[in-house]
Amino acid sequence: MYNNQNLTRKSGKKKTFFVARVIMNENELQALIQLLDDPDAGVYSHVRDKFLELGLEAVPHLENNWELAEEVLTQQRIENLIYSIKSHDVYQHLKNWKENGGQNLLNGAILVAKFQYHNIDEEKIRSKINQIKQDVWIELNDDLTAFEKIKVLNHIIFNLHDFKGDKDNFHSPKNSFINRVIDSKKGTPLSIGIIYAIIAQGLDIPVYGVNLPHHFILAYEDEFLAKFAPKEFATPGILFYINTFSGGAVFGKQDVLEFLKEINIEPKEEYFKPCNNISIIKRMITNICFAYQKSGKQEKEEHFKRLLSIFN
Repeated sequence: MYNNQNLTRKSGKKKTFFVARVIMNENELQALIQLLDDPDAGVYSHVRDKFLELGLEAVPHLENNWELAEEVLTQQRIENLIYSIKSHDVYQHLKNWKENGGQNLLNGAILVAKFQYHNIDEEKIRSKINQIKQDVWIELNDDLTAFEKIKVLNHIIFNLHDFKGDKDNFHSPKNSFINRVIDSKKGTPLSIGIIYAIIAQGLDIPVYGVNLPHHFILAYEDEFLAKFAPKEFATPGILFYINTFSGGAVFGKQDVLEFLKEINIEPKEEYFKPCNNISIIKRMITNICFAYQKSGKQEKEEHFKRLLSIFN
């Protein structure tokens, strides 16, 4: 409860005092909503803070009052409040996801998308991924080699479902949001790689993300088989790498070394080893910030920098 925090609203000669509490009844909530048309920026700032603390339970009330509001200022403030409340809710969920170890990559990717598209259909995303996973599962059997399993994944994801890297609009922000990638079937090496890894891991195929500079790739992890691979081809524990931006092309350690040489970056162990889900989602948000910066959308960039602060 907030016991000693009063909001003062000036109205002619009168002053109305309202005490905000975390749990409010209908009358108290309506009184708080009525303060939204107060021209005093300080009053609005306090009201905004109280609504953020109330969270999603306040949204239906705000939406109802938007329709009843007669002042444009009030409607704009309600719209901004609803956006802020939903963004704050996503922020808290992603923070919890990170603090709990980032166990589910799909959940992390969906939360990032929800920070931009509050009302996305999560079930549609999960259903589509499950459908692709089912299509891959039908073609798998225990006798397939690692290369053959990747060949099946590539055929289903890139040929049957027609996913591809967006080489024409590489830096478009939409290519980093999993809901948009599922709809358009186009994305960045990171977003396509995330979907590929989620499907593979869901089928117990040990494919994980690798934070290679300037290009996200996947690694097929197999401690046993990697021992028998040529040293110039495999990293210890890694059988081979996969480039999902090029239709799932398979390549080896030497190719990674040549790529790093081309971009003048000194090789580090972390560029060859799988990274955790938290690192992947951090990179996704970083990419989004860069995409909005490149497109001149500073407000959107700052919006996602706040989300990025969770990982700093």
